[in-house]
Amino acid sequence: MNWKSISKVIDASVLKPNTTVEEVQRLAYEAINDEYRSVCVPPYLVKFAYDLVKNSNTKICAVVAFPFGYNALSTKLYEVRTAIEMGANEIDYVINLGAYFSYGDEAVAIEASKIVEEAKASGADVVKAIIEVGYLSEKQIVEVSKTCVSSGVDYIKTSTGFGPRSTKVEDVRLIRSAIGNKAGVKAAGGIRTLDELLSFLEAGANIIGTSHFYEIVSEAKRRFK
Repeated sequence: MNWKSISKVIDASVLKPNTTVEEVQRLAYEAINDEYRSVCVPPYLVKFAYDLVKNSNTKICAVVAFPFGYNALSTKLYEVRTAIEMGANEIDYVINLGAYFSYGDEAVAIEASKIVEEAKASGADVVKAIIEVGYLSEKQIVEVSKTCVSSGVDYIKTSTGFGPRSTKVEDVRLIRSAIGNKAGVKAAGGIRTLDELLSFLEAGANIIGTSHFYEIVSEAKRRFK
């Protein structure tokens, strides 16, 4: 293992409500220099971020219906299409938990299928479904994860980082056991240190979403030459 193997699994995120263009500029520079997997930015900053990294291998990840997920499906589809037109390669959308609790996993399946269809038709490479584990029981985490994967999503993402709790290693283990190797897992929500990142990878995560990318990669550079 070396530090670049750490940076290449990081979706570096700047998703605070008050995120500025200056923060995105710094993020883009670090992402290109340290070879982060992607930069994950608010929808209105997708085009700005794309123009900064378009000549590099850095991907643009756009969030959709963030952070609550209860937008109408038609609105989500418009967001997906618009984000991809502005340069996004990947879509991280928040599932509609209210619809799930009201109508069951069929609502999750319909939404996921439509979003995947729109994203792939518009040119996206990857769709990740954010299931917000803090609102779900273990049984519900399993059900929602399986439903999303059966509907075509490429990754299950644990949390927005704005939910009722941070993601736990046990959440990732549970998701991985539920979906096997049919899709990937993105752990996000409260991951602040290199040791935490490594524990999530060991539990079965493929991607780490974090706003603490600089601190984590700096520590990885010190620890792994």
